[in-house]
Amino acid sequence: MLRDLFDAAGEFNAARLVLLSSWPSWLVALVVAAVIAVIVLAWLAARPLTPGRRRALVALRVATVAALLVLFMQPGVRLENVTRVRNHVAILVDASRSMGLPGEDAETRLADVRAMMAREADTLTAWKDMHQVDLYRFSDHARPVQALDEVEPAGDTTRILTALDDLAARFKPGDLAAVVVVSDGADNGALGAASDESPAAEAAAARLGAPIHAVFTGPATPPKDIAVADVAYDDFAFVRNAVSIEAEITVSGYEDLILPVTLRQDGELLGTRMLETRRGESRYRFDFEFVPDQTGKAVFTLDVGVGPGEKITVNNRRQFVIRVIRDKIRVLQVVGRPSWDERFLRKLLKKNPNVDLISFFILRTSASINLARNDELSLIEFPTRELFEEQLGSFDLIIFQNFTYRGLGTRQYLPLIREYVRGGGGFVMVGGDLSFASGGYTGTPLEDVLPVELPSGRTDLIDVERFEPVLTEAGQRHPITRLSLVPEENTTAWASLPELSGINRVMGVRPGATVLLEHPTEKVGGQPAPVVVTQQFGEGHVLAVATDSTWHWDFLAAGEGGDNRRYYKFWGNAIRWLIRDPALRPVQVEADRDRYPLGGATTVVTRVVGDDYRPAADIEVRVEFERVRYEKDAVQSEVVETMVGRTDEAGEYVVRYTPPSDGAWTVVARAQLGEGEVSDDDVFVVATDPVELRETAARRGPLDAVVEAGGGELRTLDEGLAGLARTEPRVLKVNRRRDVPIWASGWWLLIAVLLPSAEWFLRRRWGLL
Repeated sequence: MLRDLFDAAGEFNAARLVLLSSWPSWLVALVVAAVIAVIVLAWLAARPLTPGRRRALVALRVATVAALLVLFMQPGVRLENVTRVRNHVAILVDASRSMGLPGEDAETRLADVRAMMAREADTLTAWKDMHQVDLYRFSDHARPVQALDEVEPAGDTTRILTALDDLAARFKPGDLAAVVVVSDGADNGALGAASDESPAAEAAAARLGAPIHAVFTGPATPPKDIAVADVAYDDFAFVRNAVSIEAEITVSGYEDLILPVTLRQDGELLGTRMLETRRGESRYRFDFEFVPDQTGKAVFTLDVGVGPGEKITVNNRRQFVIRVIRDKIRVLQVVGRPSWDERFLRKLLKKNPNVDLISFFILRTSASINLARNDELSLIEFPTRELFEEQLGSFDLIIFQNFTYRGLGTRQYLPLIREYVRGGGGFVMVGGDLSFASGGYTGTPLEDVLPVELPSGRTDLIDVERFEPVLTEAGQRHPITRLSLVPEENTTAWASLPELSGINRVMGVRPGATVLLEHPTEKVGGQPAPVVVTQQFGEGHVLAVATDSTWHWDFLAAGEGGDNRRYYKFWGNAIRWLIRDPALRPVQVEADRDRYPLGGATTVVTRVVGDDYRPAADIEVRVEFERVRYEKDAVQSEVVETMVGRTDEAGEYVVRYTPPSDGAWTVVARAQLGEGEVSDDDVFVVATDPVELRETAARRGPLDAVVEAGGGELRTLDEGLAGLARTEPRVLKVNRRRDVPIWASGWWLLIAVLLPSAEWFLRRRWGLL
């Protein structure tokens, strides 16, 4: 606007208001003080007048002073011809699957975006005069595109903060003029259901260093939809024991509707519940319970009926795999002394009907002071010989919890425990002042089993300070510490757990061991001290928990209003990893996962052993991939792909295959051994990730958080892009400059004379002079 008024010839490309006077700052301050005094005196002098006349005189005095200030400060317009370095305006367009849902005006939300961008062509052209306008599509990460036609709603997630981090990594500070996020706000990443404020959004905005604007694309009225929002189940179950499955169904846009919710196993109907929608209620929970009658892996299908006029049906079904194993896990728990940690772990094990638990508490040892004869004491003698010689092989899992062998005459049995683990048994050592090095296990055969190296000759074996364990990168993927299949949700779950108290100090981690949780400050050999460590010893699995306070995750979490189920999830995962159900079949086939995204490649390993269970090399293997369809109670199977190969020296044949469609799949491996054909099969599920369509409503909350952090604006599609704040490009060089004085005009002098004259006239007329 300044250039239009003062640069009619168009010789300059920048203009700004400046003060052309060179008065010292102390004089300016003195003049300002004098101005205030003059106005105050004028107000006081006009007290005898009516309020209206008093305000009129003071207004004239203020106008007079303002005119004199203009003459004194000498404002002007500085016109410049500058050479600038063009910075970037990054437009991030949501390309997740929710953008393919119905929009406000067009068929889809993305179509609404395309229409808005077409209307804003002139605005974008104007931006390109000063900036480089870059277009990106994002779902999980930001990827540059040349045109909006390249953006398709195909992403399985919406990660706004991840996309902003990608921009921060791409541009240096100061290179961005503005960021515009065009999305329906259905973020299922770190922003979640954020509204107004988010520390993560503030951190992202600080890294970008530019205004962040957002254009909300969602319709005001959510589409009609019925979705399976969540299914809670254990990854494994026990044969002939009740299994519970919890389902959460979300309903949007329907009232007074009745639909069936069914659960099937390999096409066989297990149960039906009726969904009855109610006014003002959007979430419904259902519980299914059944008793599996055979071991192995099975595909379960949870279906909810389709509502009238419902267009989004892909989220009405959820398929998943559950492993059914033998009915009881035999666990030996040996405890050095009663404690809260022992109490909570024992309660967890006893509560599980699939665990056959034998617990022993060492209340006294041979070194204890007895005030009565042994035959007069009610305590039973610790049955070391029976447990560690006769019954050792019958246990699936042994837990040493704050237990020391010293004083019990059990050192000679430690080699037997080592061999038990080497042969495939599970072993857990839980921390405490009688465990690890404090329990005297340094240099014993049991130290060979542990995934940590124990110190010797040290006295500072325990650190009693409270701490929050840190999830390692390996822990993010490991089944023991996977509290959620979504990485962001898993990280959040661990961060929300209460602090632990105390840690057993070790010398380090053995080669091949995996650290899942580590200490935030304690160091061992320059590395964070391990808290939870795993390793495979021979055929067995070993878990070391270097603290005796995991019970905090149950008791304190519940007391603080948190989710104490994560304590049960952690130990449940640990038990599932520790126990081993040896497969004795000569041909074993296994997919590397139970669930794959559509378009993801499966890796299938077929292992073949001989009569002596040694790997059988150079054996022809036939692998068939079958697409399985469950139609009511009928099961239809079709062989889609067949691969033939020979086993390597390890007795393995590995194939990779990308299933062309979603649903349940069976992979069958066949090999000719001896006089006949031997086969094995495995099942897995191919499904589009349900995370993106668990909820189909657009949400302004995540966009509000981004805009609030970035100091920008949140607009609708109708409001468009015009007028959004942008950081001006940096000036590389000033080529020419001219100052135009605004104050140097006879009008200002005339105003400075007329205003005090008018005030003098009114004061005289109203009797103040």
